[in-house]
Amino acid sequence: MAVFDVQLCVNTLLYFFIFVCGFAISIPIGVTDIQSKGCVLYGSLKPFNATHYTLSFSSKANCDFPIYVGVFVCIFYALGMGIYNSYAIYKSQKDPSISSQMWVMPFILLNSLVTAAMFVSSCIVSVGFRELCDSLTQDKPYQYYSSCDKAQNQKLRLDGTSNIVSLGHFYAYINVTQTASWICTLGWLALVISGIVRFALNRRLRTQGAAMSSDTANISTIEPTA
Repeated sequence: MAVFDVQLCVNTLLYFFIFVCGFAISIPIGVTDIQSKGCVLYGSLKPFNATHYTLSFSSKANCDFPIYVGVFVCIFYALGMGIYNSYAIYKSQKDPSISSQMWVMPFILLNSLVTAAMFVSSCIVSVGFRELCDSLTQDKPYQYYSSCDKAQNQKLRLDGTSNIVSLGHFYAYINVTQTASWICTLGWLALVISGIVRFALNRRLRTQGAAMSSDTANISTIEPTA
């Protein structure tokens, strides 16, 4: 049973790690969204004169989706699973077989959906960020910014208005969101693979008569053996 105990501990730590990364996803892009008063992902910067650009925002959904995924998937759901697994570790101190009696298949399916959503969110951030930076540095009559990070804290005119905004430290913030998002994607994928491995091991144990009902037993209802 040591294999299952080690796997359960690793999964628990991974859930809590993803929980922390969820803040690194949602907070930076949320701050950028508030500072610029619009979504800069997939936005564009067009030349206004030799030293200034006009900024066009994209749909708010382009920023809202990564924020919602970061909050509800990486923070709330990962925290809940971390607590659930922590409880299982506590119960396993009295009954080492508890880890082989936990639900497996439902979480494989759910974590697979979460991984897909996380992958889509990461692509939105990466591609949207790349398009914004490309519009700033490429194919412009005025090459005022040689790289994307040069536009941090610069005053930019909103397209179609006379309003001036600052993107703040948008380059650093979105880079943090982008990195954390892909790390979480890999983390969720690792949890899916771990679940598949445990499901296969549980089936082998059941065929050997060493475990029972590993995919349907609720750990909260299992009484520890003396």
